[in-house]
Amino acid sequence: MSESTGSTNLEPVLISPVVGGMIRTWSEDETRLWSVDDPAALGALLGQGLVARTALPDNKFREVAFLNPQTQALTVQPRFASQDSAALAAPFELTAATAPTGGAWEDLEAVLASIAISAAGRGEFWLAELGGWDSPHEPNCLFTTVDESGLANAVMEATPAPVGTGVWPEVPHGQAGVSVSAPASQDTIEAAGIFAVSAIETWGVTPWDINLTFGKLVDFA
Repeated sequence: MSESTGSTNLEPVLISPVVGGMIRTWSEDETRLWSVDDPAALGALLGQGLVARTALPDNKFREVAFLNPQTQALTVQPRFASQDSAALAAPFELTAATAPTGGAWEDLEAVLASIAISAAGRGEFWLAELGGWDSPHEPNCLFTTVDESGLANAVMEATPAPVGTGVWPEVPHGQAGVSVSAPASQDTIEAAGIFAVSAIETWGVTPWDINLTFGKLVDFA
């Protein structure tokens, strides 16, 4: 599957959060880890409801970008078509991954906290899962806000239940998942980064193996 632009074939790719100046992309054929020429600019676009999406079952969505395999340029298109259909930014230059800048897990924590604030403002949830076009449904970690009796709560759920994190509560042996909630505020919403990273660290993966899925809980009511 590719999108033809003139004589150029752009491959749609799923994309991880920008962590330590690097991203992972997933095409239909392969996954690659890259360094990005302007990670701050790309990171400011992802997870903010701005980027083109691909539909998944159950009315869920993942952000998608377009990779030129020959030039290693990544084009980010807007989520909603505009009159000129211009890209959100100039293509980002990707190069073979080098050492990450800074602490990767701390960076992912901050990224997920920022995306939680944005998602809550749009009335969306995000679900951190393993990346790929045919990725498994578990493990996963969910952030959302839920209105209960007129009060908004920030909710985190993780499956399987993380063990020994010092962040998530311990659950009885054999319980599949765990959830925590608190009245929604900037602090409790941003805490999604702490809870998500502590769960993801138990999956035996790197920060670049994660892809975010978005949706609205109203679609499952």
